[in-house]
Amino acid sequence: MRILIVEDDVLSSRCLEILAKEFLNERIQSIHTVSDPGSAAEFIRKNPLDLLFLDINLKGETGFKLLEIESRSFFQTIIVSSERDNAVKAFEFSVLDFLPKPITRERFGISIQRYLSSHPNVFSLKGIPLKKEEGINLIEPENIVFARSERNYARLFTKDGNEEKVRKTLDQLQKDLEVHGFFRAHRSYLVRLEEVKKILFKNPTTYRLLLYTNHNIPVSRSQGSRLLSIFKNSNHKVLGLP
Repeated sequence: MRILIVEDDVLSSRCLEILAKEFLNERIQSIHTVSDPGSAAEFIRKNPLDLLFLDINLKGETGFKLLEIESRSFFQTIIVSSERDNAVKAFEFSVLDFLPKPITRERFGISIQRYLSSHPNVFSLKGIPLKKEEGINLIEPENIVFARSERNYARLFTKDGNEEKVRKTLDQLQKDLEVHGFFRAHRSYLVRLEEVKKILFKNPTTYRLLLYTNHNIPVSRSQGSRLLSIFKNSNHKVLGLP
């Protein structure tokens, strides 16, 4: 993958670069950063590109004019902006996603998964390997509802009601599954956010997640505010939000 980041804020551009390398690692062929639309346009004219991270406000100029370049059909664009009012206009340009600032690791992973899903030729995790007597089965991430830590193992709970034990720690699974929309709700639980039906409030700082499967998952206090931020900044409708 060839990535271009167009961002005039040094901290934001560095954050995008670090997260891109973390989530895409060996898939990345090159990654470059520029701070204004003119430099970005020149780079795109001279270099092939697969994915563009584009801020809207760039030193007094709008990033939208960059999307008028004819060659944009050869790459995907993820808009990165704190101005959520620009989201509607952004999608008029057929962008892949609108990534709100401040950038969170979990929301970034959702954006990357949208890119990987739209590009089947880009290598991505096909499933979690599960060793059986007859061979190795692969459990696809979208069929996993949540995972629970069991020391050096993890137990996977699937949509069909099955439970499977895999020889991976939850930390290892988190690296594999975050790009597929999973959230580390608790040190012992990894949850697919699309499976969350309702957020339950025990008190102002203590939450639990009610899943569509009726499982009830604890949320650690350190993750509570991050969880609420993710849902408030996404299109996913969840009952119980304040």
